[in-house]
Amino acid sequence: MSEPVADRVPCQLCGEPVARNDKRCSGCGVKEPWIPEEPSADPRVIRLATWAGGVVLVSMLLFLSAVMIFAPVEHKRDQEPAGADSEQHESR
Repeated sequence: MSEPVADRVPCQLCGEPVARNDKRCSGCGVKEPWIPEEPSADPRVIRLATWAGGVVLVSMLLFLSAVMIFAPVEHKRDQEPAGADSEQHESR
């Protein structure tokens, strides 16, 4: 019996027709001479992962900004100079 002819597609580099199961192009020798037409991952999964990553990033930024805004201050500085509280100003 004869083997059925494999689907032939053009090489991505030189355009020479190669079989889909070939690992190298017979014309130019490039590895993976053809690009599959179907996407390797479901676009809905990619979109969902992108949105989930964005939501996680925004929530982390909101949390960090809230911590920076509402965190207790350990060393509070006054607007007055250091020796101003011990000196009393005389009113004339």
